[in-house]
Parts: sequence; C-alpha cells; structure tokens
Amino acid sequence: MGGYIHHLTYGADLRARLDDSLLNRLTDELIRQRFFTLPVADFYWAAVDALNSGEHLASGDDQDDGTVRDLLARLIKALDDRRPWPEPAFKALPVDETLNFMNTPLIACMSILPRDVEARLSRSFSKREPGGRDGEFIALRLRTGQQVVLRAATFRVADVEVYSADDPEATRAALEEFTGLEVQPAEP
Repeated sequence: MGGYIHHLTYGADLRARLDDSLLNRLTDELIRQRFFTLPVADFYWAAVDALNSGEHLASGDDQDDGTVRDLLARLIKALDDRRPWPEPAFKALPVDETLNFMNTPLIACMSILPRDVEARLSRSFSKREPGGRDGEFIALRLRTGQQVVLRAATFRVADVEVYSADDPEATRAALEEFTGLEVQPAEP
C-alpha cells in the first residue's frame, strides 16, 4: 500500500487541495499506464486500503494528511467514473519471457536513439541477452496481442531493431499506433 501511495504523491505539494485539472491528468496517466507503469487496479486498491487503514498518509513537510486523504478519495471516485478501464496500449514483459527469441525474425527498424525510445515508452532497455544476442532489449505485449522485442546494439546510434513472430505488417502498424514510434519495414 505505502509504495503505491508514495508513488502517487511523491514530490507533490499537497498542503492545499489538488485542483480538478491535475486530478484528471493523474487519473488519465494511471489508466494509460505510461508514466505509472503498474496496473491501474493496483493503485486503485492501494488508495482504498490507505483510506481504510486510518494511518497517517502524508509524507514530508509539503503534505497535509487531510489533503492526501482528499486526493485519494477523489481519485477513487474519478477512477470509478471511468470504468471499465481500457486495456493499456502495451505492457512490458520480462525479456526472458519472449519465446524462441533467437529464431524470431527482424520485422522493422527505427531510426531513433534508444534513450528516446525509453523516454517515449517510460520503459528501460534491459542488458539481458536472450538467445545469445548482444545488445539491450525491451519486450512488449501490445494491446492487440502481438509480442515484440526492441533491440539496441548500442546507445550511441539511432538504430533500434524490432523482432516479432507475429504478422509483420499488422505488428508494425500496431506498434506505431500504440507507442507513437515510427517504424520502417526491415530490409530483406
């Protein structure tokens, strides 16, 4: 519970009531799971549990306990008002969960620096080397079910490869739609 609540309120000046526009942005970000990368339901239930706990919830001098409680109560209502929550555009997977990565075909390339990919996805490349391939990796499951692995051989070059065992054309289109990243078909 505490970790989720701390994640929601970290660095926020909660000495005064959070205005509705910021509350709506927070709600949107929880549902989109871009900045807050854990499931929205986890944050929802942590907020419910925190309010029911009776514990002191403010952390630091820049927060008032009543204001934190007000934020959580309003957040719960805002999330309830937006049910059912949509499936996130993509979810990060552990790189070692990608099956037969060694045999997965290269379907696309992106002319973008890996750090820019990380910034857009709010996900980090892993140094694990699935299937013996060198580089750093991000594995994703797209909302439409496709699994992709993004590979960066080096962080100094604007070249990220995309691997997937799913239909290349549909996967490239879904990857662009759900991440906003521009991909080009891999050259044979």
